Amino acid sequence: MREIKRFMAVAAALITVFALSSAASASQNPPGCAGTTPIASFTDETLGQISDPVREGDEIIFSALFSNRGESACNLSGVAISVILPKPDGTPGEELPLTNNLSLPEGFDARITNHNPWVVDLDEGVFEAPIGLTWRATSHTGDPDAQISGAGPGTKLTITRPEVNLKVSSSPASGPSPLFATTTYKLTNTSPSAAGGLPAPGLVPASQDGSRNVLSDEACGPLKYVSGDLPSDEAPALDPGETWVFTCQRSYLLPGVHSAQPTVTGASDMDGRSWPQPSADLEAGAVKVLGSDLTVEKSHTGDLLAGSSGLYELVVTNSGNQDSSGTVTVADQLPAGLDPVSIAGPGWNCDLASLSCSRSDVLGPGSSFPPVTVTVDVANDPPESVVNKATVSGGGEPPAATINNSFDDPTTIRTPGQPAMPVSNRFSVSRVKTRGNGSVVILVSVPGAGRIWIDDAKAPDLVTPASKKTLAIGDYRLVVRAGNRLMKRLRRTARPRSVRLKVTFRPVGGRKSARTRKARFVLR
Repeated sequence: MREIKRFMAVAAALITVFALSSAASASQNPPGCAGTTPIASFTDETLGQISDPVREGDEIIFSALFSNRGESACNLSGVAISVILPKPDGTPGEELPLTNNLSLPEGFDARITNHNPWVVDLDEGVFEAPIGLTWRATSHTGDPDAQISGAGPGTKLTITRPEVNLKVSSSPASGPSPLFATTTYKLTNTSPSAAGGLPAPGLVPASQDGSRNVLSDEACGPLKYVSGDLPSDEAPALDPGETWVFTCQRSYLLPGVHSAQPTVTGASDMDGRSWPQPSADLEAGAVKVLGSDLTVEKSHTGDLLAGSSGLYELVVTNSGNQDSSGTVTVADQLPAGLDPVSIAGPGWNCDLASLSCSRSDVLGPGSSFPPVTVTVDVANDPPESVVNKATVSGGGEPPAATINNSFDDPTTIRTPGQPAMPVSNRFSVSRVKTRGNGSVVILVSVPGAGRIWIDDAKAPDLVTPASKKTLAIGDYRLVVRAGNRLMKRLRRTARPRSVRLKVTFRPVGGRKSARTRKARFVLR
């Protein structure tokens, strides 16, 4: 509706006119013609798009049939046909031209289609809106020719507005690891309806087995239905005004904030389409696991050469939300084919025999200790590839948080003079995590050195592009933020928006490859 001006600017380039016969000269005047009024109407394809209730954001393609087959029809020229679109308040608004200068001889029809869709965009509280069809033309009845106009049968849009409200809470909301918590979900059908008009839609489960599975949570499952469905002779449905309660229980091991990631999985009983996702204060239902959480990352640069030396770097990070306490120990487990030469790092007390280092100072949340460097000699006849493993322990982290205390660093070993194998361009997107500030975190696994880019896959300027240089094989974390256009939509609608992103990886000296992944942006 609010994009009519853009539609009008491009309509001439987007209109396809199908004449059922070659056009005759508009100046011809068949003997005896009296100028029978032509007939304009919407095509069945257009009426079929709006015969059922539509939703906000639906796209409608308009086409019309213009018939000049009257018993005493005259040739027509300058035929202009327009659709009268509704304003956001549901009253008749501006015209959307389908054609402006069509010539049509008597006895023939023309079918006109505007391939640029109109997007339904009506104010809250508007449930019906008229759509009209008008035309005007020059009828060659003689001297002078007649200027004629008219209207075709109009039609009406009916709007359905499926909505739910979701409240999420957890108990206990915080505690040390391992933390066993129960999350409660209260899902209310808040769909509005017009007085005396179309009823508000109900939310029905996708399955037909009598269950009430209209909600799932990627962070916890399966959800258990508790209460809320009022007695009915019909199949289960979350009717307007009803609130269904679900719960989910699980143990949280890693320190940090674990937010719910709920998804409405049912459909509307009004149109059979998937129910739109609700906006919810997911932070209110977040579970905060307290404690330090030590992780280690290990890396090297390039391939190692047989008979030479190499360097590995070990970095210890506190990924938890509390300070570390006590001694922290990091160790390197060298594989066969690599012999230790030295191990050292600023502030670390290192022992070459055990190939480990330790320290007892405090490491704050989100901070890292200075790196530990391990120097190795490579055997003269080593394997073609090895996996070097590092571990970290101590720091007062909860026992349940030790599941991420190791890191494997695959390493290629070449003989002198052997050219380096090009890095493969095959990669994977390991995880996409939604955050409540209009951004997502994407974990990308790559086979070696290169660069990662992430941008919109389709719509321009929806997100702010992100990129990161990769030095070696491993997992890399990128944050993709909503662009201004998407942020405005998130604020205006207060609803999540799914965006298809394009993730590209180009290895050093190699060709780039790309894949797409859907991400869900939320603003709370």
